[in-house]
Amino acid sequence: NLAKQPASTVQILGAEKALFRALKTKHETPKYGLIYHASLIGQSQPKFKGKISRVLAAKCALAIRVDALGDTTDAAVGTEARAKVEARLRQLEGRSLASDAGKARGKAQPAPYEAAKQAAAGTGLAQGAAKAYNADADVVEPVKEKKEKKEKK
Repeated sequence: NLAKQPASTVQILGAEKALFRALKTKHETPKYGLIYHASLIGQSQPKFKGKISRVLAAKCALAIRVDALGDTTDAAVGTEARAKVEARLRQLEGRSLASDAGKARGKAQPAPYEAAKQAAAGTGLAQGAAKAYNADADVVEPVKEKKEKKEKK
């Protein structure tokens, strides 16, 4: 019964031969089976095909369960799932475009050497002066004595 199968099984349906061959020879298992031919996966970039196939398999597994066990006859679950998969695809492609453009999100972080200069300026140390080691700031734990084990009779 397909409704009882997990999304990972739905994802590799049609690739059973390759899956068992990979398990037998201890090679990498296939990422996708027939789901690879879906239009949503075909329109994604090659580096996102695995992620999109996992998302699509999860939504398909949910739709299969609703179809098999649900009382409704409308396709609302399927259309919502398709919209979510398309939104995830747009999100992944948008993230790659933003990283390629060099756009940083949030507040700009200072470089590490600038943070050290600001900390030195705040403490009144000269820019070239090295900090001295403070031995009083160390925490030393007392040494615990080991108890001797009793011999068994």
